[in-house]
Amino acid sequence: MKISDLSKRKQKIIRAWCMYDWANSAFATSGVAAIFPIYFVAVFQEAFGDEATFLGMTFTPTSTWSFGIAISTAIVAFASPVLGVVADRIPIKKTLLLIYTLLGSFFTILVFFGVYTDFNWAWVMGSFFMGNIGFAGAIVIYNAFLPNIAPNELQDDVSGIGFAYGYIGGGLLLLIHAILIFLFQDTSSEDLITRLSIASIGLWWFGWSIWTLRVIPEPKIEKPMINLKISQVFNLSIQELSKTAKNIKKFKSMTMYLGSYLLFNDGIQTILAIAGAYAADTLGLPLMFAVITILLVQFTAAAGSLLFNKLSRMINTKNALFLSLLIWTVIVIFAISITPLKPEKASEFDYSITYFSGVYNVESVPEFDSDKKSNDWNELLLINQIYSASIEKNEKLTYEQANNLVEFVSENKASEYSIIVSGGQLNNIQSIGPKHPSSLGEGSVDWWPKFMRQNIWYPLGLSVEYQWLLLGTAVGLVMGGSQALARSLFSKITPKHRTAEFFSFFGFAGKASSVIGPMIFVAVSAAMDARVAIMAVCLLIVVGMLSLRFVNVEEGMRAAKNDEDLFFKSL
Repeated sequence: MKISDLSKRKQKIIRAWCMYDWANSAFATSGVAAIFPIYFVAVFQEAFGDEATFLGMTFTPTSTWSFGIAISTAIVAFASPVLGVVADRIPIKKTLLLIYTLLGSFFTILVFFGVYTDFNWAWVMGSFFMGNIGFAGAIVIYNAFLPNIAPNELQDDVSGIGFAYGYIGGGLLLLIHAILIFLFQDTSSEDLITRLSIASIGLWWFGWSIWTLRVIPEPKIEKPMINLKISQVFNLSIQELSKTAKNIKKFKSMTMYLGSYLLFNDGIQTILAIAGAYAADTLGLPLMFAVITILLVQFTAAAGSLLFNKLSRMINTKNALFLSLLIWTVIVIFAISITPLKPEKASEFDYSITYFSGVYNVESVPEFDSDKKSNDWNELLLINQIYSASIEKNEKLTYEQANNLVEFVSENKASEYSIIVSGGQLNNIQSIGPKHPSSLGEGSVDWWPKFMRQNIWYPLGLSVEYQWLLLGTAVGLVMGGSQALARSLFSKITPKHRTAEFFSFFGFAGKASSVIGPMIFVAVSAAMDARVAIMAVCLLIVVGMLSLRFVNVEEGMRAAKNDEDLFFKSL
C-alpha cells in the first residue's frame, strides 16, 4: 500500500500534518542547533567571561545552556501525561497544539528585545526557556495525530516524510539566515541581523502552522466528555493514569520500548542540543561555519529519513532503528576526536612578532570575540606587568617585553591565545595557551583526539572546520532515519483511542531524557571536561540500543489491537 492509494482528502490531511514539521523545525534548526546557542554563548561571555561560579558550581556557557534545556523540557515531561489523558477524552488536541505554538513562537520573537535590557543573557535564556516549552509541548501533541491519519502499514512512510518536510523547511530558513549573517558578518549590524534572524523563527513557526491547524481534523473521540470543571479534569487525569499504571502488564513491549527510547533518545538529543555551543565554546568554530554545517545536516537528514524508510521495508522497522543507533555510536566517538590543528604558519598565530632593527615589532594581535574578552586580557597583561597598556598591532617591544609576553601566553591559565616570534634571540619561539582551542590536556579521553590529530588530521591537512563538516554529513544521514523510525515504531504499538495519552508517555520519555542527558553533561563536564561528558552521554545510546533487542514489536501490536477491541465493545 502507498500513500498515493489513499483518498485525496486523506492525502491532503497527511500533507497538512507534515507541514507542521516544516513549521516548527525552524526552532530546532536555526534555533536550538544553530543561532540560539551560539548567540547565548556570546551574550554569556559578554556578561561573565568564559565561566561563572554559582553555589560552588562552575558554569560554562555550554553547561548553562544545557541546564536551561533540562529544566524547560522537564516541565513539559511532567505536564504531558496529564494533558494527554484529557485530550483523549475531550476533543482539544488542535487547541493544545495552537496554545503551544503561540507560546513557543511568541517567546522566540521576544529574544529580539533582550539587548535593550540590562540583563541580556538572562533575557535570552528566559525567552528560550519558554520557547522550548512551547516547542517540546507541541511535538507531543503533534505526534499524537499520527496513528489517526495513517494506517499501520504507512506509518513509517508518513513519519519519514514528516521529518523530511521538517529538515527541508528548517534548512531553507537557516539558509536565508546564513546568507544574512554572512553579508553582515563583522559589521555594526551583525547583532541586529542575528536578533532579527531569531525573531523570524517565531514568525515562520506560527505562519506555516496555520496551514496545519486549518486542514487537519480533530481526531474523533467516542463518547467525549464535555463541560468538565478544572478540578474534574485533574481528577480524571489522575484516575486514568492510575488505571493505565495498574494495567501496564498488558503493554510489556511498549514499556520495554519506552525504557529503551528514553535511553537512546537521551543520548541523541543531548548531543544535538549541545553541539552548537560545544562547537563555539570548545572548538572555537565561528558562527558562520557552524550554520553552514547545520545546513548540510538538514538537507542530508531529509535524504537520510527517506533512505532509512526504504531500509525499514527491507529489514523491518526495529532492525533499521537498531542499525541507525549503532551508526550514532560510531559518530559520537568520531565527534570526540575532532580537534583544531596547532598553528604552524606565522599567519595562523594570534600574536605574530618579528625582530627588526633592534626591536620586536607586533605584526598581528588576537581578534577578540567581544570587548569584555579584550578588556579582561589586557587587564591581565597590566596586572602581571607584561605591558603598560593593551598591545596593539605595530607596537614596538623590547626583548624583555617580548619574552615576558611569550611566557605569559604559554603559562597563564586564562590564556586561549598563541604566539610566535621570528628573528632576534627569540627566533622561532612559539607557545600556545592552556585554553587555546588546539590545546589538549590529560583528560581521560584526550588520548583519542591526540591520536587522530597526529595520525589522521595532520597527514590529511584537515582543519577543524572540515572535520566538523565530515561529522555533519554523517549526522545528517543517520539523524532523520533514527527519529522517524523511533516515532513510527511507537505509533504501531499504540491503541488508536489512546493516542494522546500514550504519546504523552512517549513525549515524557523523550523529555525526561532531555533532562537526564544534559544534567549528566553538566555534572561530568564540571568535574572533568566536555569530551568526557560527551562520552558519558554516548553510553546512554549504547545501553538504549542494546535494550531495543528485547522489544517484541509484534506482541506490542497485538496488545494495542486487543485494547482497542475491548474499548469498542464497552461502548
